[in-house]
Amino acid sequence: MKLIAHRGGSGLRVENTLGAFAHAIKLGAAGAELDVHLSRDGEVVVHHDDVLNPAYCRHAGGDWIRPGEALPLAGMTYAEMQRYDIGTPRPGTGYARRFERIRAVPDQRIPLLREVIRLVKERSATFLLVVEIKTPPLEAARKPWAALVDATLAIIDDEGFDARCVLCSFDWGSLRYARESHPGIPIWLTSSPFSWFERGEPPASDIPPGAVELQALRESYAGGDAPWFDGFDPRRFGGSHARAVAAAGGEAWFPFHRDFTPDAARELTDLGLEGAVWSVNMRDPAEVERLAKCGAGYLVTDYPDATVPA
Repeated sequence: MKLIAHRGGSGLRVENTLGAFAHAIKLGAAGAELDVHLSRDGEVVVHHDDVLNPAYCRHAGGDWIRPGEALPLAGMTYAEMQRYDIGTPRPGTGYARRFERIRAVPDQRIPLLREVIRLVKERSATFLLVVEIKTPPLEAARKPWAALVDATLAIIDDEGFDARCVLCSFDWGSLRYARESHPGIPIWLTSSPFSWFERGEPPASDIPPGAVELQALRESYAGGDAPWFDGFDPRRFGGSHARAVAAAGGEAWFPFHRDFTPDAARELTDLGLEGAVWSVNMRDPAEVERLAKCGAGYLVTDYPDATVPA
């Protein structure tokens, strides 16, 4: 099982910064996962949220931004984003408490996808990038990701990085759209935690969205209209995500770590698919060992310094 640094290894450095990606390469991780958005002037930028994050974003002069200053990335130019330092967790925030091992790296800025690719090319001949197309699942039917996918693929082509790049997304339509113009690019079809769609309150460890969004997702799913599957709802395949992913043309199913089972691993293998799993702030050695024994090919983790059982 290979370790992929989630958002560059956000348990050790602030997420999606050049400092995080450089550290992941230094640690010997197999690759890094990152998130992309479009700026107002059409640049592909690397950032998890679609707004500035007050938990680690401050003005160049040192003052922390206030919640009301958490501006949407889509409304900012890339140059405007460079006014903010994102290399240090804000003391006293939930983010700083959850990721207490983060080492601050001052003077970090929201990077371009192109900058991340060039850093990786300069420092490693094998390091992979798993690029997540960030898009609201409930809006999948209107294809809000088309311009972002086109711009992302253009950069990957321009940098000659297609052999070391994977696309992933919770919106399977965005990945199938990418394959129309780039048939050879690997796609990992991502799944939300199963608990989001089950009865009762999902555990906090399953990082559910806010109550309003969670209810909207559940209603869409219960009504049989889950547009993020792009017509490949696993319920059409006897509840099998592996079969749904195979039918949709994916190379891997990319579920939440607790949803990955030995049965799922065997089915993926039988279909010639990979099993990659994602996690958020998961640091349980027993769970890492379970996933390795299950046959997961990749674990996306905030802690790429972890030891994988032999």
